[in-house]
Formats: sequence, structure tokens, C-alpha cells
Amino acid sequence: MHDAYEAIPILERLPLAIESIAFYGEWKLLVGTKPGHLLVYNVRGKPGGSPSHIETLLERTNRSFSKKPIQQLYVSPEFKIIISLSDGLVSVHDIHTYQLITSMQRAKGASMFAADLEEKVSLRGDAAYALRLSVAVKRKLQIYFWKNHDFIQLHNDITLPEPPKSMAWCKDSICFGFKRDFYFVKLDGNSLLQELFPTGKSMEPVIGKIGSDQLILLKDETSVFINSEGEVVNKNSFVWSDVPLAVESEEPYVLGILPKYVEIRTLHPKRLIQSIELQKPRMVTSWRQWTFIASTTHIWSLSKVPVETQIEQLLPNKEFELALQLAVIKKSCTEGHNENRIRHIQKLLAFDQFCRFQFNEALKTFATLNIDTSQIIGLFPNLLPSGYQKNLKYPGEVPAMKPDVLDNGLLVLIEYLTQKRNETVSIVTQQLPVVYPMVEGNSTISSKRQLLQIIDTTLLKCYLKTNDALVAPLLRLPDNNCHVEEAERVLKQWNKQRELIELYRKKGLHRKALNLLLQESQKVKKPENQENMIEYLQHLGQKHLDLIFHFSPGILKQNPIEGLKIFTADLAEVESLPRKKVLDFLYGVSKKLVLAYLEHVVYECNDETPEFHNRLATSYKDCVLELMEEYFKSNNEDKGPVELQETRNKLLSFLEISSHYEAGRILHEFPNNKLTEERAILLGRLGRYEQALALYAHTLKDPLKAEEYCHKVYDQDPTANKDIFIHLLKMYLQPKSTTDKQFQFTPTMNLHAALRVMYEHSNKMEPAKALELLPDDVIVSNIQVFIKKVLENQTEKKHKAQVLNSLMVSESHQVHEQRIFHESNKCVITEDRACRVCRKKIGVSAFARFPNDVVLHYFCCKDKNIQPIVS
Repeated sequence: MHDAYEAIPILERLPLAIESIAFYGEWKLLVGTKPGHLLVYNVRGKPGGSPSHIETLLERTNRSFSKKPIQQLYVSPEFKIIISLSDGLVSVHDIHTYQLITSMQRAKGASMFAADLEEKVSLRGDAAYALRLSVAVKRKLQIYFWKNHDFIQLHNDITLPEPPKSMAWCKDSICFGFKRDFYFVKLDGNSLLQELFPTGKSMEPVIGKIGSDQLILLKDETSVFINSEGEVVNKNSFVWSDVPLAVESEEPYVLGILPKYVEIRTLHPKRLIQSIELQKPRMVTSWRQWTFIASTTHIWSLSKVPVETQIEQLLPNKEFELALQLAVIKKSCTEGHNENRIRHIQKLLAFDQFCRFQFNEALKTFATLNIDTSQIIGLFPNLLPSGYQKNLKYPGEVPAMKPDVLDNGLLVLIEYLTQKRNETVSIVTQQLPVVYPMVEGNSTISSKRQLLQIIDTTLLKCYLKTNDALVAPLLRLPDNNCHVEEAERVLKQWNKQRELIELYRKKGLHRKALNLLLQESQKVKKPENQENMIEYLQHLGQKHLDLIFHFSPGILKQNPIEGLKIFTADLAEVESLPRKKVLDFLYGVSKKLVLAYLEHVVYECNDETPEFHNRLATSYKDCVLELMEEYFKSNNEDKGPVELQETRNKLLSFLEISSHYEAGRILHEFPNNKLTEERAILLGRLGRYEQALALYAHTLKDPLKAEEYCHKVYDQDPTANKDIFIHLLKMYLQPKSTTDKQFQFTPTMNLHAALRVMYEHSNKMEPAKALELLPDDVIVSNIQVFIKKVLENQTEKKHKAQVLNSLMVSESHQVHEQRIFHESNKCVITEDRACRVCRKKIGVSAFARFPNDVVLHYFCCKDKNIQPIVS
């Protein structure tokens, strides 16, 4: 508790019993008495000043104001009127002359009234006021508004269950206190009474206003707060020491007029501040900073203790919330000084909230004050480096926290740091806006990079202590700013190997990451360890090719198939690797890996580089020869292992399909005694068809493959290769020793094969050349079918030529007729004939005539964008 008010007696032992009081302006105090006299006093002084500075002078006594006790008084300086209730009649008097303006005869028999002054802003920006009055007349409620020096009915009368004992406005609603219950009515279309709750045992309901939109209802000693909708808004009500007779609010305090004393309390926080003993106080009135309390014979001015003095009392007792409210309300100090005071108290409040483990409230206040983030982090143990932590000062000693309390605090800190991080990242410049220290003398962070480094490192530590599943996503952020050494130390302390690898990856410390992965795979032989290392190497890219070549051999030797994915995965980083260097590297590891890699490059990547195609062909060749050697050593009389057949088929297929290898460069690498068919394909690629056919016909002795080869060559270019089948006939009918020194064979004539070629392919060779190659001893019956096919082919060609000739003659006649038709039309160019485009005369200029008889200048006709005008 502290001294918030001081009761200063201004009127004592008044001979007339006081019934009502009102205050307005700077010094006018009106006192309504039981005999009906109105006493007007001048109260000179400064609210909150010492008693010697307050003077009370009786200015006027109006004995004719009323003949009965003045039960209520209300003053409206805005409309310059005094409203009073006396003898069941509501009257309006002039505020200066105290002359009667009007008496509300319709409200005769009134038991009480309540006034509401509403301030509005006009379209021009001027202040405008509206005065409403509710009058309780027995069981009726009458609603009026002030206009043209009279109260005019505003609303239909509302029937009440009984005459009210208290009544107050709250925006467009009115609350009533009856003997047993509180009621509420909204002045809308329905205006239905709404029952709230019982009034309590005292049956003397009291209603007071809290600001413009809240009411305080007293249920015996208990206070209940409602809004303009009749809803309870402050459920944590407080209890007075006795049943109040009246209540009044003066921010941040609520004054309760109790039978023997005045009790001062606060709403936020809800505390008893002060009790002031007075002699039977009954009523209270306030105007701005003036508050007056009256009994039947005494009037006191409740003078507020200076704010500076109150704050000096509150701060040592850690009553920071109330001190802050007082500092905000205080207007007398200079603005700059007041702002500094408010900020200081807010810091103390936030620190106190933190010490009471109210982490949410504390960090929100620190954020509002824009306190340096590193100093907020320093409130929590073991989050900042010890050297940095030692240099920080705080308003008091930071309490130790139990594990569960610390966990709750870290969760709140995580939320704060996440929001702060987003705000900091969005700052364009590297220089941060001005931040404030928690205690003068502490250095603040001004660099954006340094602040982000502190935030991310702290988040890492918080995640490790609260939810380690969030560590990896933090480290994977593209703009992760964790301090490497500090984060490395913490992750090792918590044995977070995977997260440590992720840290190394993001910071570009790939050698450290790979060494750690290698250690893990050597300690525990698990497939996933090797997969992690493969995945890491796949994402390094061309820039770190030396690291890939350094760490991949061990994987390639242990698991070639999976290891090769380092160089063949469908990733942008893998695609960027230089294939020539990768190929040379793999050649030093394993020839099988070279073959698999070349297949990937050629077939999947569609690389058309001749060198890769050459090396793939020779790699297939080397593999086939190795398998052949193994097969011959085994003395197996079967066709050979399946692998040999599959590999050789791949080689033959590649040589047939690929058009990017250089046959001349790789031909000498294919031995003639083992890979004859492959040499034949290569010779064909070089255009040495006769040598290739000699291999098929004489070395392989496979007429069908020879004919198939001729088909393929002939189909590629029937004109250039029209004699390919003649060369094959010549091979069979006039064999000669081969010019290829690598082949040693003695050819013999094969008439049967020759005749078969003539029968099957008579339409793809010249008959005369074929017949010339036949030996003289061949009988006619052997070539009868050939001659017949030749004659049929020639007859068919002749018929086609005749049909084509007839069609061409017919087309020629049609063209000739069209020419005669068009030439029969005449075009006469007269002196008056003009171009349809430029509208100038044709004259002797070159012109063009359209089929629709439109004539243009030749120059105008050449522009395709100009269309002739046809009429």
C-alpha cells in the first residue's frame, strides 16, 4: 500500500444538511441541501496541491432554488444548464443566473434521473454534444434529449418491474439496480429488459461508471464489471472491505465510499491501495482532476498525491504496473522526460515479470521497448557465450529456474526469436535500427549479420533443449546464420552427428562433413550410412570435384552399383560434373564402372561426343574379349555364357545404332579372328562395302546376313548404292582373295547363293550386269524365274510411264485451254483510267491487272499491305 490521495476538508460542520453535490468548471462547487437551498462555492487551488493552496469561498446562496430537499444535481457546462431533482420534479436552471428554464411536468413524481453527455465530431471537425436524460417515474422510465432549451421525448416509455434505486447510462444502454436484481436495457428497436444477477443482501444496489463503456455493479461487497452489451467483462472481481454507498473512478483508481472511510483500489492489478478514514461519507462527485466527498455536514477534497511522489513509493515495492499507469497518465512533466520515465518503468516491469516467470508478458514488453535481443537472451542460462554474458548488467539478480520453468521460458523465447528473425531478415540495410539496452552501460548490437548469428545460434540451443526435431530444419534454412564454432561445440555436446553434418554442409565445410560421415560408416556398417555419404557427394557439384574423387573410391569398391550413382544421379549438381574427368577417374578405379558410366552418358544423357561413343564401343569390345577368353579357358562346348551373348549383342546393337563414333579410329582395335561381324559393320561405316560383304559372305559364310546388310545399305541411298547387290553376286560368282591383310581365306564360287540373290532381289539390280556375271555353263532354266521377274518389273515400269505420260498430256491440254481463255480477255487503258490504290492515272506507267479486272500501278501492287479497292 502507498499514499495515493489525501483528504482535505474544505467545508466543516455545515449548518444545513447536505443532500447532493456537483462540481464543474475550474472552481464551482454546488451543494444541494435538505431545506432546498443551493449553495455555490468557489474552490480555488490546484488539484493535488497542499491544503494551504485550496480556498473555499461561499459565492452565493440561492434560498428559492427549491422548497424541498435537492436530491440530485447534474451540471452540463456544454449546454450551460443545471439539472436537479426535488420534490419529485426534474427542473432545469441556467448555470449562470440560476433562473428556472423549464420543469419537466410529464416526469412529475420522478424518483431519480441519470444524464449522459455524448461528444461527437462534426464534418468540419468541431466538437458537438448530445445530452440525454433518463427519468424514473414510479414504474416507468422516460427518455429525453435536450434541444432548444427543453427536454424532448426521445423514446417510448419503458415499463419497469418496480421503481429503481440506482441507474446509470453506458453508451446506448441503461443499467438499473432494484431491491433484489440488476437489470439492463438496450435502447434499440425492442428495448427489452434483461435481468443480470441479484443485488445481494443489502438491497441497496450501487452502480458506477468506469470510463465511457463500462459499469461497475456492487453486489454487496463484490464488484462486477459489465460493458454496454450487458456482458461481464472482468470476471476477476474484487471485494471491498464493507458495502460501498457509492463508487467513483479516477484512472487508474476506483474509489469506494464506505460507511466509515474511503477505500482506494486499482483494477489492473486488483489491489487495495489506501484507506482514508472520514466521518460518515455518503456521496462523491468528480470533475476532471477534482474529486469531492460529502457527508451530511462535511465536504472533503480528495487530493491526489503528486505522481512523482507515488512513483517513488511504488518502485521500491516493485509495484511497476501501477507506477507505469501513473507515469502514462501524468501530463505535467516535459514530454521527453516523461517518455524516459515511462520507458524506465516498463523495463523494470518487464524484468520483474521475467523474475516472476511471466515469460509471455515480459518478452512482449521487451519487444515493445525494442530492447537489444542479445540482452533478452542473456536472461536465460547457458545461451550466450560466457565471455559475452559476463559483460551484461540487469536491473536485479536473475533468479534460477527449475527445469520445467526453464522449458516454458525457452518455448516463449523461441516464439520471440522466430518473430525477431523474420523482422531482421526483412531489413534491407546491414545497419540495424536503434535498439535500447536493458541497463545503461550495456553495449547493443548494431550489425544485422551479428544479430542474426546470435538469434540462429540461440534458436539452435533452444531447440536442442525443447524439441530437437527442429534443429535440422533450422540448419537447412538457406539463410542459416549459426555461429560455426559455437554450434559445432553444442552439437557435439549433444551428440547430434547428423545435425552437425548439416551444419558443415550449409557452411561449406564439406571435408569436415565427409570425414564425419566416413567415421560413422566405419564405426557402424549400416547401408544408410553409406547412402548418406553418397547423397552428400552427389550434391557437391563441379566446384568440389577433388573432394568427390577423394572420398568416392572406397564406396565404389564396396558397392559399385550404388556408388556409381554419385556420377549418374538425375541431379543438377551431378549433371554439371565434367564427364571427361569423371571417365578418366573411373578408369583408374574399375573398367566395369567405365562401361556403366559410358552407357549412362550415351543412352540416358544422349551425349553425342564422338570420344564417349568411341570409348563405349572399345569398352564393349574389351568386355567381350575378356568373356571370350574366360569361356575358352573353361572348355565349355555350349554357346557360351549368357553374359557374353548379352554383351556382344549390346556391342553389335551400338555399332549399328550409333552414328557418332569414329569407325576409322577404332577399327584397328577389333581383331579379325574374333570379332568379324563387328569389323564388317565398321567397314560398312567407312564405305568399304565390298570388304564388309566379303566378311559376311566368305568369312562368316552367312548369306542371309550378307543379304540383310545389302538391304540396309541399299535402303540408305538407292541411287548411290544401286550396285550393292551386284557386288554381292560378284562375291559369289567371281570370288577373289581379300585385300584385307588381316583376313586369310580362299574364296570359292557359290552359284546357289548367287541365283538365290537374283531371284529375291531382281528389282534392286541391273539385269544386264547380273547376267554378265553368270558363268557360261549356267543353263537357262536356272535363270528362268529371274528373267521372268525382270520382264514383269520392266513391263510394270513401262505401264507406269505410259499412265504418267497420259496424265501429263492431259494436264498440258488443260493449261493450254486456260491460257487461251485468259488471253481472250482484253484490258483497255484509257486516259481516264486510274489506279485503285493511289488514285493516280495509269498513263504509260507499268501496271498490273487482277483477275477481277482491277488495274493498279505495278509499284502499288508490290506492297502486300495495300489491298485494291473493288467497286
